[in-house]
Amino acid sequence: MRQFWKLLHFTVMTVLVFAISFMSLTTAVSVPSDQIFQYIEEHQNEYVQRLKDWVAIESNSNDPAERHLVTNMMLLAEERIRKLGGTVEMVDLGMHELPNGNKISLPPVILANIVKDQKKPMVCFYGHMDVQPAKIEDGWSTEPYILTEKNSNLYGRGASDDKGQVLAVLNAIEALQKHELPVNVKILLEGMEEVGSIRLSMLVEQRNSTFFSDVDYIVVTDTAWLSNKPGITYGTRGNCHFFLEVQCAKRDLHSGALEEYYMKQ
Repeated sequence: MRQFWKLLHFTVMTVLVFAISFMSLTTAVSVPSDQIFQYIEEHQNEYVQRLKDWVAIESNSNDPAERHLVTNMMLLAEERIRKLGGTVEMVDLGMHELPNGNKISLPPVILANIVKDQKKPMVCFYGHMDVQPAKIEDGWSTEPYILTEKNSNLYGRGASDDKGQVLAVLNAIEALQKHELPVNVKILLEGMEEVGSIRLSMLVEQRNSTFFSDVDYIVVTDTAWLSNKPGITYGTRGNCHFFLEVQCAKRDLHSGALEEYYMKQ
C-alpha cells in the first residue's frame, strides 16, 4: 500500500474524529466508520489521481508570470467543492502592484459552504492552493510537478503543503456524505499564502459579520507532518511582524577587524 495513502487515510480518520467530536455537542447521530473507511479504500486510486492533477499545476505565487496558473488552481478547487454540493463564491481581491510598478490581478479567494442542517455545528477549514517555486536542479530527485511514486512514497510540489491536506479534507467530506455529513462545512482557500497572504486579512475582517459569523470551529490544514502522521492545528497564538532596516558599510569587511574604522568614514 502506498505510504502516501496511509497518510491520507490517517488524515481522513483525524477529520472524522473532529467531525464526530463536533457532532456530539449537538446531536446523537452516529457515523458508521467501517462503511466510511471501506468507501475510502475503494476510492484511494481516485484520491491519488486527484492529487496528481493538482500537483501538475505549477501554481507558484512567487512568479508573476505564473499568476494565471494560481488562478487555474483556484478554479480546479472550486470545481471539486461544487461536485461535493457546495456553494462557492470566488472573491475578487483586486490588483497587485509589483515592485516594478506593474499591476496584475490577485487570484480569487474561495469562500464555500456545504450546509445541510442548521442544528449542526459549523466547521471552517482553511488551506492554500499556491506553492513555492521548484526545479529539478534545486535538488529534487524527481520532477517536482509530476507526482511520482518512489520507495512507496509519492513526491510532488504541494503534496504536503498544502494541496494534499486540502484534498484530504475534501475527500473526507465526500466519504462522510455517503452516510451523513455530521457537521456543516465552510471552506476558505487562498492562492497567495506563500507570499504573505496578500489582502486576506482585509477580506476576513470584511466578512467577519457575514461569512464567518456562524463559524464554531476553524481547522487549519496547512500544518507540519509529525513523523508519518499529519498535524492538525486547532489553536494559534497569533503573530507579530516588523521590518528592520540596517545601514552597513559600502564594501565587504573582514569580521572583527575593520568595521569600526569604516563605519566612521
